[in-house]
Amino acid sequence: MKKLYIDSSLPFRWGPHPPVGIPRVETALVRQALRWRASPVGFFIVDAQGRGRMLGEAELRYLKRLVEGELPQAVGGEDRPYLARLGKVLLILRDAPFDLGREFDRVAAIFVSGSEKRRGIKFQLSKTAIRLFKTMKSCLRARRTETKDPLKDDNAVCFLSSASVHEIAAKKLAGKTSCGIFTIMHDLIPIDFPHFVGPHHARGFVRNTAWQVENSDLLVCVSNYTADRVRCHARASNPARIPEVAVASPGAFLKEGVADGRMRPERQNQGRKFVLYCSTIEIRKNHILLLKVWHRLLPLLGDRLPTLVFCGRWGWMYDELVAFMEANPRLRDHVQFRSNLSDQQLAELYRDAEFSVYPSAVEGWGLGAAECLDFGLPVLISDAPSLTEATQGLMPTLPAHDVEAWCAAVAKACTDPGWLAELRETIASRYRPIRERDFFTTIVGHVATLDSSDPGPMIRRPERPATRTVSRVGELAAEQPAFRQAER
Repeated sequence: MKKLYIDSSLPFRWGPHPPVGIPRVETALVRQALRWRASPVGFFIVDAQGRGRMLGEAELRYLKRLVEGELPQAVGGEDRPYLARLGKVLLILRDAPFDLGREFDRVAAIFVSGSEKRRGIKFQLSKTAIRLFKTMKSCLRARRTETKDPLKDDNAVCFLSSASVHEIAAKKLAGKTSCGIFTIMHDLIPIDFPHFVGPHHARGFVRNTAWQVENSDLLVCVSNYTADRVRCHARASNPARIPEVAVASPGAFLKEGVADGRMRPERQNQGRKFVLYCSTIEIRKNHILLLKVWHRLLPLLGDRLPTLVFCGRWGWMYDELVAFMEANPRLRDHVQFRSNLSDQQLAELYRDAEFSVYPSAVEGWGLGAAECLDFGLPVLISDAPSLTEATQGLMPTLPAHDVEAWCAAVAKACTDPGWLAELRETIASRYRPIRERDFFTTIVGHVATLDSSDPGPMIRRPERPATRTVSRVGELAAEQPAFRQAER
């Protein structure tokens, strides 16, 4: 029987700050693997040369505390002096058994400098200080002893994190593995909708996806929508090498991870109602539509229009949003931006909001929409197929770019408490949360086919031909009228 090994590189690179999106999903997988007792599980990281290295006992103890949220985090304490915040970050770096990733550097620099948009001299100086400290620590670290490499073990089945796929694909390290490999496919958005991402990211994503298709025995997708897209892409890219594609949808990870006892019992800002949109602030998430809706409804609803709270990190291509805010200064008192929050603070926002909105143009799953239902919060969603899937077909669905439809729905939610009550009752009676353990158990069930003695379902690893990538970039976007309209 083959042994299961879990790549823990992503949690180590993300470091001790609240995970979001893809890191939240992959951290949940690692957390449940650490709790798993049904069969032996090994843990490793992938180094810069693409080699697997097993974790020692001390590293495993650190990993457990990391994924359980028990380590100090670079959040909160905004009122503390600059040097105190910097000192906290340096202590976090000192105690980590591995170098934390560049994203941690950026998040920590935001925490230290107070610059949410990752700009300005204070942010750059803070990031430089953090990276200098990391360089010094690396130079002083003792040489690590060699360990078993599970990637070269014929009797192993290894999960490879998105961080390791990026590392291996970028350095063209394919062909050095003997184990069975499975990875998680979160979406194909940079391939299907390249105009929503930067060109450098799109090129890297195409390369990483090609590596996954060529080298994985199993691709675990987060939604049926993503699975359909992955199957189509795999057939178009290389018909001779199509891996198994399966679905394991993520679920109530935030809700499970935050015990009610850790949340403040009373709603903050009792006198000010708010509507929540929790996602990275970037063009694909369609924040601009909500600004247009609030701009139209403000003179009509006045005080009945709640504050709009955008909760999330600043991503890319948000210039239109910033320009709209500057051109309409009245919105400043009615729109808030929140970032760098702890899981507890985020959970309190979900608990206290009147309702949520999720007008994203396209998603691989829609974790933020599912989180709303985990907290019993009604959410208005766009017609992106995966959002309907994530909310189990229970929430009102609106065309992603139809401002009039969104104005009508938001106005109804603001003025018709009976409608919101009906939506809350629908969630309470019909929504079925997906537990972390169920998510992991589903993945284990899919992986078991890699270790089957039955030749039927067993996935055979063929000789890997030279990679032939047919990306079909932008084809799906051209098929959808909503996106054709948006591009004009």
